[in-house]
Amino acid sequence: MQRSNHGNGDQSMNSSAPLATAANTGQYLPTPTLLPGQTQAPHTTARAWPTLPELVNALKRRLVLAAFLGILVGMAGAAAIWLAMPNGRHRASAMLQVKPLSLIGNSIDQNIEAEFESFKKNQQELIRGRILLGRVLANPNIAKLSDVRTADDPVRWFSESIKVDWRSPELMEASIRGDDPKQLQALLGALVTEFERDSVAEELIKRKVRREHLEKSLAEIEKQIESHEKRLKKAAQLGTGTSAEMNVELLKFENSELSRIRSDKKAKENEIAKLDIEQMQHNKKLEMLEKQEVSYEDLEKFSAKNEEVKFLSAEKMEQEIVLERISKTFLPGTQTELAQKAKIADIERKLKEKLESLRPGLEKEIRLLNRRIVDSQVSLNRQQHEFLKNFLVVIDKDELATMAKIKSLQADGLNTTVDVNSLKPWMEQRALYHAKLLELDAADNSEKRIKIRDDAHVILNQSFNQKVMLSVAAFLAGCLFVMTAVAYLEWRSRRIDSVDQVINDLGLRVIGTIPAFPSKQALKNGDAAQSQNWRFVLNESVNSARTMLLHTAKTQNMQVLMVTSAMQGEGKTSLASQLATSMATAGLRTLILDCDLRNPSMHKLFDAPLTPGCAEVLCQEIDVSDAVQPTTVPNLWLIAAGQCSNRVITALAQGHPLETLFNRLRGQFDFIVVDSCPVLPVADSLLVGQYVDGVVLSILQDISQLPKVMTTAEKLTQLNIPLLGAVVNGIKPDIHAYGYNYVKQLPA
Repeated sequence: MQRSNHGNGDQSMNSSAPLATAANTGQYLPTPTLLPGQTQAPHTTARAWPTLPELVNALKRRLVLAAFLGILVGMAGAAAIWLAMPNGRHRASAMLQVKPLSLIGNSIDQNIEAEFESFKKNQQELIRGRILLGRVLANPNIAKLSDVRTADDPVRWFSESIKVDWRSPELMEASIRGDDPKQLQALLGALVTEFERDSVAEELIKRKVRREHLEKSLAEIEKQIESHEKRLKKAAQLGTGTSAEMNVELLKFENSELSRIRSDKKAKENEIAKLDIEQMQHNKKLEMLEKQEVSYEDLEKFSAKNEEVKFLSAEKMEQEIVLERISKTFLPGTQTELAQKAKIADIERKLKEKLESLRPGLEKEIRLLNRRIVDSQVSLNRQQHEFLKNFLVVIDKDELATMAKIKSLQADGLNTTVDVNSLKPWMEQRALYHAKLLELDAADNSEKRIKIRDDAHVILNQSFNQKVMLSVAAFLAGCLFVMTAVAYLEWRSRRIDSVDQVINDLGLRVIGTIPAFPSKQALKNGDAAQSQNWRFVLNESVNSARTMLLHTAKTQNMQVLMVTSAMQGEGKTSLASQLATSMATAGLRTLILDCDLRNPSMHKLFDAPLTPGCAEVLCQEIDVSDAVQPTTVPNLWLIAAGQCSNRVITALAQGHPLETLFNRLRGQFDFIVVDSCPVLPVADSLLVGQYVDGVVLSILQDISQLPKVMTTAEKLTQLNIPLLGAVVNGIKPDIHAYGYNYVKQLPA
């Protein structure tokens, strides 16, 4: 018999019922009136942010995972901070001023800025070069420092420790970090001093080459000036004769001068062509230097300052001297000679291995040095080329002037004037080169191009504790962030973690609470008294829920009670069996009906076989009386689920077989507890619920999710299925705090 006395929907216990939203219509309909004891479908609004207690409860559920991930992220953050902050407790720094090359005229160097940028890059590499560092470390006062002596490769360690920064376009700062301030100051002081000395020596060499070039060019100009002065002198001498004689002599003189000018021009053009070829050769040489592998001889030469290489080379030389003596003393091929050769071969192998380990840094240094030599040659070549081009311009002008004079003499035979202006360009060139020589003289007396502006000094690092504190703070921040993120994500699942949440957020009536089952290990390790006490607490909790239900049953004439849940694994079967057992022990003839046809488990709880039961009754294969089987609990009978099939589900959906089944059972038992499927996965519970007197939702603390329970309650109330309330399982009560000392075993 389908219910007709349960009203048309659900209503809260409050006097005023809120409006319910009609599904898929967007209209508001009044909420139906509820029966006494029936609870209202929840109307809650999802909040975007949790409260602190909710976050704490969510974190408890994922504490192990959150702690593990938090420690990993925290350690990564602490390591990143530790590595990002400077190593070493103290820092030594020195400031060097690097000046641009501004003393050379634009006719020789057209791009001072480009040269300055290239010069700065070279200096930045040279100050960390193995050749310079090797000379610094060869200093006895530096070699005895503990940091140098304990390093496997002192040169590489020193090179990797130096940091170079440009504080301004002309100020280069070299710095090094470490734990011993005196060693830092000594190392950096020796380095910048040696670097400045190298730079000064290189500048002197460059100025010397430039001076030689200018003096050579000036000698060429002097020859041209001397030639022009001879022409003027000759013209002055011819001026005392007749016009015809002067004309003839001048023609001869000018023709000879023209031949000389053209010879000089040809010579200069050949020199320019030769310089062009040399320039191409320099470019090819640069390419070859980049590709060519450095020989072992060069490696050994440039690594001579390395202590290990020096030792192996000296030992090799000594053993070769010993071999020479052995060869003179013993016959060839003796065991002593072979052993000595093998010893030398072993030393050569070690030396080769050491040179190979030094090869990357040495090759870079050797190539840089070779490039500097070639660049110096290219610069000199370019300056000579520029000078010859300027020289040819003047020669061309002189040639044109001489040819004009010859034509004039041939035309009228009267012009005896020698152009004094042809001497002017050569005079200007001589003045220019004299000025350049004066500039070089001034440069010799001027400040050095690289100069130490600030000697090596140590800045004591007092922030080591700060580095530790920042790393610890990063660790704690990482842990806190991850744990907060895990707690938030867990909260987003909206697991129900308290009875108050069921009442306040879901608006459901809480019929009772069931304590959490202790683990098997806890029961095994715990004492008998504690285990017995927990069982008494469980019984009293179930009896309390039973009392609430029986009171509702009296007021509403309720006989058939269905226990369900939103999803699987939320304790509905266990709750149904406990409620049925409690009612039976209260003297009520109780039947437990397993309507979880798809996943039956009730027969397992009572150690009964899966005999034909509810499924076969719905298909009318057996009679109801044949499906009822007694249990070991007095006054408690069981109808198992039977074998489910599509035919059974079809019969369940028809409703009449189920209504007939309940009508027959009502007359035979005082109370019927129905264990059904979860509501959300399948529709079976909604079909069964339409023929029961009331429904109890099983909620498992920290497992059941609030949105799913809300959806379950809404589905039940939309079908006018009376929702009596919820029983919260998995509660972890404080037995001593809540007066459970009253829960004692009583005499029979």
